[in-house]
Amino acid sequence: MLINDPIMVPDAVEELLRSDGPFALGISRVATTDVEIGGVTIPRSSQITVSLGAANRDPSRFSDPDVLQPGRDPHVTFGRGIHYCVGARLARIEGEIAFGTLLRRFPELALAAEPEWREAFIRGLASFRVRPKP
Repeated sequence: MLINDPIMVPDAVEELLRSDGPFALGISRVATTDVEIGGVTIPRSSQITVSLGAANRDPSRFSDPDVLQPGRDPHVTFGRGIHYCVGARLARIEGEIAFGTLLRRFPELALAAEPEWREAFIRGLASFRVRPKP
């Protein structure tokens, strides 16, 4: 799709960030006031873990959340409000440049092996091997 329509690269980057972002496991926060969420009260000073990955795949927010669909509504991969990632714009630009350049220079690529993930505070690929299509 992106080879035939490279203008979609920014939308594809956003959808990839939504579907499998770097903080899928969760980030810790402390409630500064009592707050009710979904009928449950979280008391002030409670430590909570927020799963951005789960929020980005919430079926009440995203139809078919496990299917890649560039052009969806905004996600929370980079947080919100005062906790919004200061590097979000740079990450988006890097993704757009990397995917755009890769697809322009090597339009005939295929996976050489299943990707290997590095599970850490910030999730990422340990290995992503490709080869020219036969």
